[in-house]
Amino acid sequence: VAPRPRVVARPATSLPPPPPRRPSLVTQRRRPLVLHAKPIAAADKYTLYESRWAHLFMLSFLAFVSDWVCFATAANPGAFSSATGRDPAEIIDLFLLCNVASCFLFTDIAKAFGLQRVMVAASVLMTAGCFLRSGIDPSTLPDYDMIRLGTALVGFSQPFFQCSPPLLSATWFGVRERATATATALNANQLGIAAAFVVGGLVVGDDASKLPSYFLDISAASLVACALTCVFFRSRPPTPPTASAQRAVEKAQNPTEDEPRLFGLRYPRLLIDLLQVEGFNPSLGAFVCSIGVTNVISAFAAEALQRAECPPAELAVVGAAFQVAIVLGGVLVGGYVDETRTFKRTTLVCLMVATACVASLGLAEGFDQHFPNFVVVGVLLLLGGFIGPVQPINAELAVEVAYPADENAIEATQQLSGNLASALLVPLYQFLAGVDVTFVPSDAPHGPLGLSKAAGGFARAVTAAGRPDVTTITLIDPEFLDVERAFDMRGDDILLLLLLVGTIGFFSRADFDLRRSAVDD
Repeated sequence: VAPRPRVVARPATSLPPPPPRRPSLVTQRRRPLVLHAKPIAAADKYTLYESRWAHLFMLSFLAFVSDWVCFATAANPGAFSSATGRDPAEIIDLFLLCNVASCFLFTDIAKAFGLQRVMVAASVLMTAGCFLRSGIDPSTLPDYDMIRLGTALVGFSQPFFQCSPPLLSATWFGVRERATATATALNANQLGIAAAFVVGGLVVGDDASKLPSYFLDISAASLVACALTCVFFRSRPPTPPTASAQRAVEKAQNPTEDEPRLFGLRYPRLLIDLLQVEGFNPSLGAFVCSIGVTNVISAFAAEALQRAECPPAELAVVGAAFQVAIVLGGVLVGGYVDETRTFKRTTLVCLMVATACVASLGLAEGFDQHFPNFVVVGVLLLLGGFIGPVQPINAELAVEVAYPADENAIEATQQLSGNLASALLVPLYQFLAGVDVTFVPSDAPHGPLGLSKAAGGFARAVTAAGRPDVTTITLIDPEFLDVERAFDMRGDDILLLLLLVGTIGFFSRADFDLRRSAVDD
């Protein structure tokens, strides 16, 4: 028998592991901006990155500049009219209409190119539009056609900043931070309007010669925002922060083939599907109401405060304070909703308080009433603090009820509807500002026609009433008012009241299923 071979164990080698490969320069440039990671208490496998706040700042800064452009002359319409011979309301309407057109394309463009690329491209487009509006000569404005073209470019770029907050919050933020993040980014544009009042109102005033340098300052701010976005903005963090974000990553890695399209676009088909989701339409209605009220009040705040006999020196400060109230209300109420998840109850409370504020402003700004100035200012700030949060709360609510629908399509639908409604409200609100509606008791003389309830209920008479620029409409008070003395309200305030009351009635009848929160919980 042959001897059995001896097996000798080979000693383990102690060679050091090979050094890690150094990432290439291209890889380093594409690496997401990551500072420090913090584990989430509710789920250790998910990580929150501090760089989420940097991304929130960049998106908010872009939105800030875009609405600064839109409402740049809201505090000094006379200066713009003197410089161009045109009504600044035309520019605001053009901006909003271009915004609506861009909303149709946002979802498909963001899907095709990713959040990072579209944000960079939109920031470049906005900067180009700003320089077309301002030129490079601080002593003279470009011709009106160039201002219109620049305004159109900025309006076309804005949806990429205003439609992205729900996607950014869902991609970068934790479950208890999303409503606050969305509120911050969505309402950052209100700070842009505040800048229009502070810089445009206090620095420019009615001096048309200062408009060129003012517009050039806006262009410089846009250039800074564009540079930050191009260098630092990334589509998503290295790892998802929530379970729903993880599912979104998996879905993106395994895209659905042959998605239904209409006219070659995904968005029209997604829009039809969204409108059929239970609870989506009421949240859309509340969003549209909020953005419509804030936009028209912002556009005509200076004129409204002048009619309420607000001193000219205070117009810019009060207008800016109204925008700040919108932002602070959005952040504070958004934080409350993050903790309680009470979307419906909070929205209804905000809408009811806003309705009471608009009714009070209607009386205070009437042609016949004279309320103290501090009452008008206080009610206006209260209105901003409660109507502002409705927009971001219902942006998040729409994502909750429509989950797992595309966040871009959801916010694009809300921005499209809100800005289209605003574009229609601006000329109507402007026209109704010259209408004075007087309500008289049923047992008192009823104006020029002297009609009573027995003569036909709501009686109407249109007269000049000594004010050739004001159309007066006299109505017999409805049963629920039961007034003892005549009072008047402006037509524009009645328009906002009807909008708010209709929204409350529509929203209060809806039920909402928070599908995304159920997944994360």
